[in-house]
Amino acid sequence: MPWIWLDDKLYPQIQRNRYNILYDCENKNTEEFRYAVADISKTFRFDRTVEKIKIRVSADNTYILRINGKFIGIGPASSGGDFLCTGKTPKHYADIYELDFEDVDVLDIGAKVSLQPEMLTNYSRGHGGFYLSGTVKFKDGTSEGIETDSTWCAVPDMAYNDFRNYNSENKIIQIADAFETEDIWGVEDAYIPSRSYSKIFGTEYSVGAGKTEAFDFEFDRIYGVHPVLSCDGRCGITLETYELKGQEKTVEKVVFDNRDEEYFSFRMHSAGEGKLIIENKDSYDITVKLSFIAPWYPVEAEGSFKTSSEELNKIYDVCKHTLKICRQSLHLDSTKHQELLACTGDYNIESLMTIFCYGDMRLAEFDLMRTADWLVANKGVMFHTTYSLIWVQMLHDVYVATGRKDLLLYCREALGTLLARFETYIGENSVIDNPPDFMFVDWTVIDGFSMHHPPKALGQTVLNCFYYNALIYAVKIYSYLDENAVADKLKNKASVFRKRFNEVFYDEERKLYFDGLGTPYGGEKHYHPANTDKKYFSKYPNILASLYGLADDELAADILERIIFDGSLQDIQPYFMHYMLCALRKHKLFDKYGMKILMRWADVVNECDKGLKEGWIAPEESYSFDHSHAWGGTPAYHMPSAITGMEILEPGMKTLKFSPALYGLDYAEINIPTQYGMINFSCEKGKPAVINAPECIKILMGDNYENS
Repeated sequence: MPWIWLDDKLYPQIQRNRYNILYDCENKNTEEFRYAVADISKTFRFDRTVEKIKIRVSADNTYILRINGKFIGIGPASSGGDFLCTGKTPKHYADIYELDFEDVDVLDIGAKVSLQPEMLTNYSRGHGGFYLSGTVKFKDGTSEGIETDSTWCAVPDMAYNDFRNYNSENKIIQIADAFETEDIWGVEDAYIPSRSYSKIFGTEYSVGAGKTEAFDFEFDRIYGVHPVLSCDGRCGITLETYELKGQEKTVEKVVFDNRDEEYFSFRMHSAGEGKLIIENKDSYDITVKLSFIAPWYPVEAEGSFKTSSEELNKIYDVCKHTLKICRQSLHLDSTKHQELLACTGDYNIESLMTIFCYGDMRLAEFDLMRTADWLVANKGVMFHTTYSLIWVQMLHDVYVATGRKDLLLYCREALGTLLARFETYIGENSVIDNPPDFMFVDWTVIDGFSMHHPPKALGQTVLNCFYYNALIYAVKIYSYLDENAVADKLKNKASVFRKRFNEVFYDEERKLYFDGLGTPYGGEKHYHPANTDKKYFSKYPNILASLYGLADDELAADILERIIFDGSLQDIQPYFMHYMLCALRKHKLFDKYGMKILMRWADVVNECDKGLKEGWIAPEESYSFDHSHAWGGTPAYHMPSAITGMEILEPGMKTLKFSPALYGLDYAEINIPTQYGMINFSCEKGKPAVINAPECIKILMGDNYENS
């Protein structure tokens, strides 16, 4: 099917596109890579009544689609990406929309299509383009195909000056046929459904003739939103949004020169409140309409968590909401940062939260598949070395939740490529010694070094822990694929590596693992400070060595008890607390320490319950945490998981084991959404738990609960 764009003879300077905002070239800021928005449209008139349509839509960068004046969606689904992926995307995607109509014989299709990437998640193939094809079904049972071609209209919308400035005084009414351009995209259907959209705020403001007025507004929660503005007269508007008052602002400026115009922002704002400043340029009173459209991955079922502790209930609620707004066409670290699939550590936690909050794992599967594409394209290299290894466990855990063996097959090449890449980082000491970097560990600072990108002496042991864990989970994955010879080889490699790890990184005197060697660093540096010969001890490698089985069980339990509240060791952020909670559960210490740790989130959500705060230790004095960061939402996983004691014993959640524990609570009522339906769990102090599950799920019974 044809892709179309602005005619290159009429608009020669509005053709080329940067691959992404990280793409660097000598002339990226010149006219060759100018900001522009194309207005692409066609009206289809039929002699029959339309009942429904199914269309496939994509664009090189970002489109906003309307049909018969109604907003339909923003796309396409992101290609993902990594901070090292600054070239063309391995794959480009199309969104699928299925729409119903009543008493309609005209389809007026219009799209605003942005040329240049604006956010980290925007990826391009280097040339402007738009694509639509589909089928119209009529009430009389017949159907007809529609598609983009040279009969469509395609003109630049000159009101869009740049990413955050819209001025309709510059708008020129034009008509020009679209140009059929070479298909350089080869789009595939997105693995996920198109996003849902909700209007979360809408109001009107009146301003007298010639006056300028400012209006404050506030949402019930923090959302990722697209502002929509319209006015019935001439005016200038400044829109400011921020998550919380006093924090960094997102600002857009809009000038309306005509009546009944509408501005729809391409940019997603992370907003909990804001200000609208209106300058009336007309000789009569005007009314400005402001609304916000919030997109998110479609919610078909929702888990719930209710206990005798209102504080725990509130923690779950805030974590779940933050997960919801971060589930877009890919998982986001936050609606403020909107980072790439490079942040696998974040999305691994979000995928576990999803098991208990929403149940639909397709977005996590798609993230894994897109990351696999990038790993293959980049020969196993990702910006964050630890995160690339976390991808292996995430792949395993999502497979266990879904039972989708085709996911493992899709990612098999990437898994082999990743492990082969890390083989090249092993030094003469038989541990990972010369990787491109040792990041990411945590968003903290030790001895003046950021643990985002620590030197070898502070990051090496953590990276080796993640490598060992990747080997262990790769063994399981290859076993699921019936590739037992490969699994056995990796199992032997892991056994040898474990022995060598303890010889290199364990300090017999302190009975702790230290953070890394002070030896010279010989690898190619991506983002890495010079090494120091100082010997460091922190919680990070000790938590991971205890969790991943690098330390014997007795030693691991002893280490966890000694470090958990040790004030002499660097405190950890909510992100890394996920691993601490996992380690406590593994070594049966959760009943002693788990609830006390989880209550740390109570201070955070009581401070702000509109969205989840990024951390609790400012890495820099001037750093302002965002409040839309789902990487710290692990309580939404650990609380229902620990209380129900749910274990997945057969991939696809076909067989589950429950070992309930109330941990001092009087009662707990938990609903867990699955692909087969809802599991209802309830437990009251002194009584056996009651579990109602879909018939196709086998529940293993324990002494302290019953199935009904």
